[in-house]
Amino acid sequence: MKSFMTEFFSSVWHNLSQQVSKLVATLAITFVVLFIGTMFLPVPFAHAAMVLYCNGLDGGGNPYTATYVDGLFTQVRFDRSPDLPPVVSELTYDTVNEQGQPIYRGAYLGAADVVLIDTSGGNVKPGSEVSVAVDNNWNVERGICGV
Repeated sequence: MKSFMTEFFSSVWHNLSQQVSKLVATLAITFVVLFIGTMFLPVPFAHAAMVLYCNGLDGGGNPYTATYVDGLFTQVRFDRSPDLPPVVSELTYDTVNEQGQPIYRGAYLGAADVVLIDTSGGNVKPGSEVSVAVDNNWNVERGICGV
């Protein structure tokens, strides 16, 4: 009986050590494969939004700022005077004119039409110009885009 017990525990211990060895080897190989695999996988770069601000003077000689974000003009902010809060007109893309210049439209205080023409032809970058009108009263000075 003593021999049987010795053989039994010896075989269990031997099998257990083989199983543990296989488990450790499998874990080590998995770790190495994952580590090396992640080193060679392409990592996507974070996309930074391109934002430009185009400053000019509206038909009344007051400053305005058109905001360009990732390929579209999104709004025009009109600073009327130090005594009045600014008016922000949200813009939506409308069409292109005969010269291939994108046209955006919005509203001024919900009553007057706002029109922005991207004179760069859709290739907006620092130094590009926009023309802005409120109720067909075109700007005194075009907006010049910058960062």
